[in-house]
Amino acid sequence: MKKKTIAEQKNQMSQATDYRTWRMHALELDALESKDVWKGEAISPFYQYALIQQRLVNLKKWRKAGDWAQLIFSLREGLHRNLGNLANPELYRHTHVGTKYLIDEYITEVTSLLNYLCDNDIPELPYAEKMMFFRHTGQSFGRSALMLSGGANMGMFHIGVIKALREQKLLPRVISGSSAGSVMAALLGTRNNAELDALFRGERMDFHSWRRLGFREMVRQKSFMDIRQLEKFLRANIGEYTFEEAFKKTKRIINITVSPVDKHQHPRLLNYLTTPHLLVWSAVLASCSVPGLFPSVMLMTKDRLGQEKPYMASIRWVDGAIQSDLPAQRLGELYNVNHHIASQTNPHVLPFIADHTRKEGWPRFLTNLVKGELQYRSKQVLQLASYGIERGIVKTMLEGAAAIVGQQYYGDVTIHPKVQIKDYRRILGHVSITEYKNWILAGERETWPKITMIRDQTIIGQTLEDCIVRLKKQRNRHSPGSGATDAAVPPRRAA
Repeated sequence: MKKKTIAEQKNQMSQATDYRTWRMHALELDALESKDVWKGEAISPFYQYALIQQRLVNLKKWRKAGDWAQLIFSLREGLHRNLGNLANPELYRHTHVGTKYLIDEYITEVTSLLNYLCDNDIPELPYAEKMMFFRHTGQSFGRSALMLSGGANMGMFHIGVIKALREQKLLPRVISGSSAGSVMAALLGTRNNAELDALFRGERMDFHSWRRLGFREMVRQKSFMDIRQLEKFLRANIGEYTFEEAFKKTKRIINITVSPVDKHQHPRLLNYLTTPHLLVWSAVLASCSVPGLFPSVMLMTKDRLGQEKPYMASIRWVDGAIQSDLPAQRLGELYNVNHHIASQTNPHVLPFIADHTRKEGWPRFLTNLVKGELQYRSKQVLQLASYGIERGIVKTMLEGAAAIVGQQYYGDVTIHPKVQIKDYRRILGHVSITEYKNWILAGERETWPKITMIRDQTIIGQTLEDCIVRLKKQRNRHSPGSGATDAAVPPRRAA
């Protein structure tokens, strides 16, 4: 009877169409399998539970005593992203939803204290020092980014990931996209919150992005698909925003990767800092120009008077995923990003993605060893094959293939679809509104099991960012000495 009930709960989880329903069945399944007992036991070999316990006791003690000077000192000194190995994925593999209650209670206490310090007048923390405290602590803690990979039509999966994170208020402000991921990043980064629901429903969306060329055009353009049709699709759905205009509208920081055709150029990460006046649709067009499918393109920008003109007219650009599918290093340099949520849909990557829900052991170790060796040897063979060729399309293709093989396709949290052969057959070509919605739901369902881990790894950094924004708004109306009573600690966060 119990086995039947467990099977029913698993089936209900797999059929859920919203996070609330999925979570309800996940909690019931944890109870049926006695996994909630594991949550209540602080002891585990996967993190420093004694350190976290002691810090939690101290924070509560100092708060109750009103010892704000000691609290501020302790928070400034001890807030680190992976303190005590709290970010260990093993802590999220034992249950269907949630982790140790100790971890949940510690993170809740820290965020509660940060919000209190931000929103109340503390004699030991004048306004100028308070702003410095949050800026320095935030710089030390780092921030998160969402990275969207390439994947042609499979990239619609990213919209489901975005939707699930946004509904739980976990969507990072920094978003990168390459190839198909650049389309989804641009759709997000040019729409304000009021416009996103229509995007998730597919309303007012033009899905006609593909048109196969005739034989003569294929020969002339050295590509199979019509770049003009793709440009029409992008301009219709993204609009004529520059990166700077998109940032001012949404406050989201979108980043598009492009790869140069010229070997003397380097891959670029286009955004409101590096290319503020570049047209977003133009960056996406370049990032989607897969060699062979589409020709290389010239980027377009706006001049001082707002007129469209070429950007570095002598340089042509192609698919960003070739050399920088997930630009983690550059995001760290520009935005202090040290935590990466990757949504991975590249068709050539998906068969090799490890199942991170599997427990550690010899089978997993050997599987990863074989995959790593295959990747390394493939890169060596491709590099060796290109050495004897001076120039031309063959050398370019071999060097591009070596760059693709040698990349890192994972994040701290990696979300990817479960695909079948039929999905590969539909990787190119127009999609229907039904297919679009199915991909979105697939993205949501793959994100829900990761929500707790993402929240625990990002909520402190997000709170620090939010506090800085609120403090900036307080600057003009700040008045020292206004009374404030201690805020109650909020109840335990939902997993």
